[in-house]
Amino acid sequence: MNNRPYRLLLSICLILALFALSACGGNNGNKGGDASPSAAAPASSKASPASAKQVKLTFWHHYSASSPEEKTLTETLIPKFEQENPGIKVEAVAFTWEDLHKKLQIAGSTNELPDIARLDIIWVPELQRSNWLLPLDEKFPDFKQTVDGLLEGPVSTAKVGEHYYGIPLNTNTKVLFWNEAMLKQAGLSEPPATTDAFFAALEAVKSSAPKAWGYGEPGLYGWNVLPWIWSNGGDVLAPDMSTADGYLNSADTVAILTRLQQAYQDGMIAGFKPGDVPVTEGHAKGSYALIAEGPWAVAQFQGQFAGFNARMTGFPAGKTGSVQVLGGEDIGILNDRHEAESWKFLQFMTGEFAQVEMGKVGQIPVNLAAMDNAEIKAIDYFAPFLEQLSTAKARPPVAAWPQIDEVINTTMSKIFLKKTDVKTELDQAVKQIDDLLGA
Repeated sequence: MNNRPYRLLLSICLILALFALSACGGNNGNKGGDASPSAAAPASSKASPASAKQVKLTFWHHYSASSPEEKTLTETLIPKFEQENPGIKVEAVAFTWEDLHKKLQIAGSTNELPDIARLDIIWVPELQRSNWLLPLDEKFPDFKQTVDGLLEGPVSTAKVGEHYYGIPLNTNTKVLFWNEAMLKQAGLSEPPATTDAFFAALEAVKSSAPKAWGYGEPGLYGWNVLPWIWSNGGDVLAPDMSTADGYLNSADTVAILTRLQQAYQDGMIAGFKPGDVPVTEGHAKGSYALIAEGPWAVAQFQGQFAGFNARMTGFPAGKTGSVQVLGGEDIGILNDRHEAESWKFLQFMTGEFAQVEMGKVGQIPVNLAAMDNAEIKAIDYFAPFLEQLSTAKARPPVAAWPQIDEVINTTMSKIFLKKTDVKTELDQAVKQIDDLLGA
């Protein structure tokens, strides 16, 4: 019998079997295998289409160019991220806070949203209602693992309903900065600890320096006026957020706004009108004795006014204590075209390295490891802000808040700039806000 056909068939089977084994021998998703691809077959000298793919992420933000924040982002953080992720490039686009909010609204309506954006915490409900934010806890299996390394309070700011539409980048609040030389010239040895002492200090500064102002305030939005209202026992909305009636137009709110209105009319307050001296610059140069600002102001003073010694204390306490506004930013994904790469950037920006670097320029970290980092612990000026955070209060987390905030700004502009009747203006604002809540 001729066995050559049989032996030939057997040889072919053996060759096919060996080929099949070699194909399965690499670590192609087999967690139990320990052979590397290079051990199974020589590496190709030509990159595969997947490895050659370049992804560009667009990141819209409002990091300040007047402090080292934007420089840190563009010259330290993004290069580090791109080095660690060779296939991903990040294009950072800077806006002012107000312009970024408007730009997001326009881009959402035209379906031209960026991949990622830095968001004021109060924008999240509005953007979520418009279906412009990805639910991160649904999209990414390691979401919980990521946020477990972040401060619990700031994490909650991105939760709307049952899902999370961002993760926190930083947290903040404001404290009272006081110009020691100006107060000393006015006969004051310490900053005002109460609302009554605050108004007395304004009068003393005006008497000693007629061309200066006792207090500099850069705006008239909720961020600016709510601390005064809250500390005096007033509010903007009912606890269930169903109405502004009886709260924004309450006797307590009217009382504190009337005192502030009179101080403005007497030339003791400035800063929010176009053409006014910027508050941080004016505080360092002797125009404003007192300002309420966040930790970013310290970095600005250090960078632009090296000889100025910034002094800080708690916000003046009213009848309900010293209640400042809780601030901070979240970071969210607004486009699913590069969601995996975008998630990597979110994790990087909330990781220890990025949080420490931003902490050095005035952004209070939310990463637990960064908070325990020696370089962050060495930043002594964080202390008054961390203390103020213990009594800070969040703005109402309602989707209509940006529109409500515009009503507040318009109303306050009338009260201060036109000296209209405070109660009348607040009653009209209440009607507009209640309409927005019912929309």
